[in-house]
Amino acid sequence: MGRVFNEMKNELTKKPLSNHRIVFIDDEEWLQQLVEPLIRKYFKEITLLKFRNRNTAWQELLRADPDLLITDLRNDNDPTLPGSTKEDLGMSGFDLLGLLAARQAKYPVLVISGSLSISRMEGWAKKCAGPNLNVSYLTKPFTPELFYQGLLKCLGPSSQMNFKA
Repeated sequence: MGRVFNEMKNELTKKPLSNHRIVFIDDEEWLQQLVEPLIRKYFKEITLLKFRNRNTAWQELLRADPDLLITDLRNDNDPTLPGSTKEDLGMSGFDLLGLLAARQAKYPVLVISGSLSISRMEGWAKKCAGPNLNVSYLTKPFTPELFYQGLLKCLGPSSQMNFKA
């Protein structure tokens, strides 16, 4: 695993990412706190927009496309979460993928889930989003190595996003 991680790290550090927008949606604050330093470790001068509910995030996505969207598939849809309202009820990650497909979103999406395997996520997501949305998948729990592997798969070698050296 060490050799593979070093190869991924080398691939990530070939290109510095700057002045790009990443939208991250997850209702679990602990996961946001875990992922933010992982993102900032390899990306420089980014705008990281974090949301705990999809309805608020959707408004931001309508305003301006990000360079990357990271989202979970489900949340507790709990209107008692700080910053949440009853309007937050009802939009799942699958709903979001369907909306993105309908808008023909061109940016990559990294889906993180602790409740489904990658093969089940892919199956459900393809039903919701169709084949044209650029979606990659990561299961919880994950290591930093698996997170970076998910980013690489999502962004691909021809990505316009660059990682800092």
